[in-house]
Amino acid sequence: MAATFLPKSPPHIFHPLPNGEDNGKPLSDLFNSLGQNSTILLLPATTYVLHTPIKFNHQGNSLATLGYPTFESGQQAVIETRGEKESGAIDMFNLSFTSLRRVHIRGCRGWGAKKPESKEEEERLKREGKLGWVEGGGALVWMGGGDSKESVVEGCRLEDPRGWTAVHVCDFAQNPKVINNIVGPCGQQAPGGPWADGLSVAGRDSTIVGNTIIDATDGAIVVFCAPGSTIAGNTVIARERDLLGAINMVDDFPFDRDFTNTRVVGNTIKTEGAFIRLGIGCGMTCWSPFQPEHRKNRGGLVEANYIGPGTLGYGIALSSAVDFTVLSNVVVPNTTFGGDLSRCPWNAPPMPFLIEWREAGRTEGCIVQSDFIEGEASWLIGVEPGVGGEIAYEEGQLEWWAKDQDSGVNLKGGKWELSRTGELVHGNGKWRSVSGGSGVRDPVLRFGKDGTFAILDAGAGDNLVWSPTAYIGQHLNNLKNLPPLKPKPSTTVGHTRAVFASQAPYLTVKDGEGDTLYSTHYEYNAGQWELRAGQWVAIAPVSSRGAVGTQLFEYGAASSVPPPLPTSSRPGHHFSSFIRDLKDDISAIRMGNDGGGPPPVPPRNYTPTASYPPTFLFLNPQTAQLTLHSSASPAHPDPGQTHFVYPEQPSQVEDCWFVFQGDGNGVLYCKNPDGGIGVLFATNTNGAEGARKIALKGLGEEGGPAMEVLNDKGDKMFTSKR
Repeated sequence: MAATFLPKSPPHIFHPLPNGEDNGKPLSDLFNSLGQNSTILLLPATTYVLHTPIKFNHQGNSLATLGYPTFESGQQAVIETRGEKESGAIDMFNLSFTSLRRVHIRGCRGWGAKKPESKEEEERLKREGKLGWVEGGGALVWMGGGDSKESVVEGCRLEDPRGWTAVHVCDFAQNPKVINNIVGPCGQQAPGGPWADGLSVAGRDSTIVGNTIIDATDGAIVVFCAPGSTIAGNTVIARERDLLGAINMVDDFPFDRDFTNTRVVGNTIKTEGAFIRLGIGCGMTCWSPFQPEHRKNRGGLVEANYIGPGTLGYGIALSSAVDFTVLSNVVVPNTTFGGDLSRCPWNAPPMPFLIEWREAGRTEGCIVQSDFIEGEASWLIGVEPGVGGEIAYEEGQLEWWAKDQDSGVNLKGGKWELSRTGELVHGNGKWRSVSGGSGVRDPVLRFGKDGTFAILDAGAGDNLVWSPTAYIGQHLNNLKNLPPLKPKPSTTVGHTRAVFASQAPYLTVKDGEGDTLYSTHYEYNAGQWELRAGQWVAIAPVSSRGAVGTQLFEYGAASSVPPPLPTSSRPGHHFSSFIRDLKDDISAIRMGNDGGGPPPVPPRNYTPTASYPPTFLFLNPQTAQLTLHSSASPAHPDPGQTHFVYPEQPSQVEDCWFVFQGDGNGVLYCKNPDGGIGVLFATNTNGAEGARKIALKGLGEEGGPAMEVLNDKGDKMFTSKR
């Protein structure tokens, strides 16, 4: 049956009740009595107190300020929600052709950027009319719903909702319009909260245009699928409160992930003193940690939006998204991307445009502009304002030009940057790579998609200036040409990773399996270091570890000549004979419980040489033995190049791992075939006073090659070498 439309009745002017009485119920009753297509006008610059929401009762009901003034004129009627447990001001749910125009609604939460620190402060604010958050509270303005068509909120000032959002365009609304409103502040910023949205849109073919959202704290504009909707020409500003997400396309309901023809176009996202964690997020994994049950949002267009100026974590990101088109978006001048990733260290570093690694299978069929970079994108809103103590880049994510003063990254201990002479420097010389020189013309630090981490001279045909992993190149080639002992468990997403830190180790480079290719230091704090079966650590020669301040890393005085190790004299020697040969070589070695470690491999006659080969600590997955060696391959120890093995005898186990525990004990655990957990070796330093660090030393270092447990003073509590 077709709807029947009655002619509009003359507007009714409503005067406020005196003495702070509730105007909500009288206005609701008036709408009910006036019937369809009726309009109630409020007096300009006049305050109306509510203890209950204003409920629209018929289609075509409209509420506005007499004369339809703009907010800037100062003449809009003011509606204040002051009910003890009431967060709503306007209820237009499930009605068609309703409108709210040119009114100023105050939610009266009144808490500022952060919630009160005590109940006493909360009560004091309440006495001042700052009523706070209503637990479980709904929207300030409630519109839409499955039976609603063509509802409008236009030209209003909506601020300080006491519930979860300022405007909720409810599920399955048809053709709703939210136009030219000024919204915010909304909620208290993370991590304390309780935060709130600006506009929450779940209607089909919605028009969300020309709104300005200031200091929302959850999502400024949240698009709950909303197929066919246009979100255009809006401005999101973080001025005094940090914002989790500016425009969110991350939810999968109510239209079952369908963002078809949802257009996010020509919006501006900027900060004016606060911080935005994520500008535009496409796909639910942008917003929350990845879960196998995450489904992909599909469709959607994100085009010609302006990011900045100001400070954000990420500009636009895609993760758990399929068939999105993201093109022609612009980062404006004076925009920076940064933040502290301490709570989500697995993520790619802050950047303008991020798309989840394509091989991860979480982002498919998307058409994106060329400046998107691949990387891990899971719970991006975990980035915090400020700077952290370290940050990690994966292959293809880093390119710093010395000539660009904005290149580099700030950490708590100072900035990492590339000098004009081709030297990588942290903290104004706190650590430096000792590379380059006056002859370098145009240096660039590039972490290529092939995993190559190097300083190049672009002014000389990309000549190599410095690479921290160059010393290990031949060993990695040897590793590739030998069969693996057994597949190693994947501990990362499978990409080479460079970690910059504000304290030692300043720079660490690891491969996709978690093996350490390079580090400036090899001392690890108790409770912070573990080696899994099949993993290895390459102990770089000290000459390649750069300099701390003006002090170069130097070899120990006791090791002034390098130790070239003889190769095995056994004919036809191969790793398959390793266990038998090694047993012969160290037949006198037994694992002790005195904390002193085993006797050393017999000394060799050393002769001077120009440099030292790398030393490797390797946890053999076949034999469950921890091995320090200087062989041609990091994961294929040669008995003739072996410095220690723990334990002496191999074991057949399901899994094994070596961990330097928080109690200062280094323990090699194993999982037995019956599922039980056992101990194969321990440094027995958990009872030693002050056991705080485990140190790895390579050839040429004083006391090396060895593994040592040290106290706070650097005294040895355990050493593998006597």
